[in-house]
Amino acid sequence: MKKLCLLLLSAVLVFSVFAQTEKGYVYLKNGSVLKGKYWYSPDLSKINIESAGNLWIFNENEIDSVASFRAAKTKASHASEPSSKFMFHTEVGFLLGNDDNSQTAPFSFSASVNYAITNKLTTGLGLGVELLDESYMPVFANFQYKFRDSHSTPYLFMRAGYQVALEDTRKVYNDYYYQPWSSSYYPYYPEQELDNKGGIMFNPGVGYQRMYSPSFGMSIAFGYQYHRLHYEGEKEYALDIDYNRLTIKLGIIFN
Repeated sequence: MKKLCLLLLSAVLVFSVFAQTEKGYVYLKNGSVLKGKYWYSPDLSKINIESAGNLWIFNENEIDSVASFRAAKTKASHASEPSSKFMFHTEVGFLLGNDDNSQTAPFSFSASVNYAITNKLTTGLGLGVELLDESYMPVFANFQYKFRDSHSTPYLFMRAGYQVALEDTRKVYNDYYYQPWSSSYYPYYPEQELDNKGGIMFNPGVGYQRMYSPSFGMSIAFGYQYHRLHYEGEKEYALDIDYNRLTIKLGIIFN
């Protein structure tokens, strides 16, 4: 009967020990690292390691630290997650036009604060400076969708807002009408200086971003930007000018 009790007790102890086996790394104080299955003795005074077909047994005072594969994987996944749902994104670049534009590649700068609705979808608000024929401050809402929940991913974006005029126009604009019988354009209204009122804008595009740490990353984006600038003159005269641009921008991301 006593032998049976001892056998059952031994079976329980063996089962409890192997039920607590883990796979991972065992770091020894002498600088060695063993990789494999490990488990503790019932009194936790020793650790058993099965590595490369060998069984090693070390006293507690010989162990520096232990890391399971599961814990290491969890730690790595958390390391790639952003430290905050809020993201600050700054971009600099150019608005590429055509020969009809007085400036073929005006400078553009923008900064936005964005909030991660999900791991792939963010939205936010921003403003910037664009140096067209006059200086403007685009105020916009920003939407971005990432293709992957990863530190490196392509994305789609959409910006829409208003170009706020920062200065009066320095140009004298003409508006023209077409006379079919003469195949010519004629001034519709005499030359005059117009008040700059700004106008609507939207900017869809694609980009690619890479996070080098949970709190720092970089991006490159290409898109199409449309904005309609509105001018007003004397006698209730008004003029709208449409701009179509290709955008190329480099960005820095902070969390």
